[in-house]
Amino acid sequence: MIQMNISSSTAVTQAMDRLRWFFALRDSRDDVSGKDRDTLEFERMLRQRASPLFRFIWRCEQWGRQISTIGFNLWKVLWHATIGRWVYVKNGRFAMEAEIMRFVSSHTSIPLPRVWANISYKDRHYILMARVNGMVLEEAWDQLPFDTKAIVAEQLANYISQLRAIPPPPDVRAICSLGGGPVQCHRLHDDGVAGPFRDEDHMNFQLRHCRPMDAYPAFVQSAHSKSHPLVFTHNDLFPRNIMIDQTTGQVLAVLDWESAGWFPSHWEYCKSRNWGIWKPYQQEWMNEWVPKVIPVYEEEAKADRFLMYESGLSSLNPIRHAP
Repeated sequence: MIQMNISSSTAVTQAMDRLRWFFALRDSRDDVSGKDRDTLEFERMLRQRASPLFRFIWRCEQWGRQISTIGFNLWKVLWHATIGRWVYVKNGRFAMEAEIMRFVSSHTSIPLPRVWANISYKDRHYILMARVNGMVLEEAWDQLPFDTKAIVAEQLANYISQLRAIPPPPDVRAICSLGGGPVQCHRLHDDGVAGPFRDEDHMNFQLRHCRPMDAYPAFVQSAHSKSHPLVFTHNDLFPRNIMIDQTTGQVLAVLDWESAGWFPSHWEYCKSRNWGIWKPYQQEWMNEWVPKVIPVYEEEAKADRFLMYESGLSSLNPIRHAP
């Protein structure tokens, strides 16, 4: 009788041990009073690694990720083979880009993709636009002969001239987006959103990291004492945002208008000359061709370059919003 009770007790203990092993449970007989939190967490991880249940769950998660990746890649192939041949979908945080594209199309002859629709969903904004079949200027630049580069630059200079000729609405006095709100610009603030600024002095104060002018050299003070008219500005005019026909040099589209807005007339030149100067492949474009495309403001660009790279501040871009 005693032997039967012992056998029964052993069987129950073994069954409980197997259940704990299967579900990765801690043995209630273990003394945990002297163990710290990290030790207990490490022991829990070891139990889960030994548990067939958790191994099965992890394997299912791996299978799920693999199936998801395969499904996404299949969807991309099907999209590009069908609707994606004619439609491009762009998504971002800012809702103004589709409106800006329509505005620019109605006031200039700048080639832009046709906007079919714009949709907002869960703080994301999607633009359905016509796909442009061409080559990104950034990728084509090194292979283009000088004459073709000159053709591209001549067209871009004409488009920038048209853009700058758009008169600002009578009620626009601030440096702002098309709708009068903040602008998307990492040069103006490290988080990518800045303004609107009351005037040029307000914007310059932020570019100086909210420090007074007398903290900087005379040429910075001179540049920041000037006043410039407001013009409509692309604010991201780089080869990566320009599509061309590589054979003829025809500009097929100017892209990425989410950063555009009303800025002082020197800003397009400063941004295009200085932003991304650390990229070696942009040196020829910035030094030789930007002055042929955008009206030159060399003193202002020199001051902006100093503020970015030579001022000794810890951050390339402002990290405080000017009050």
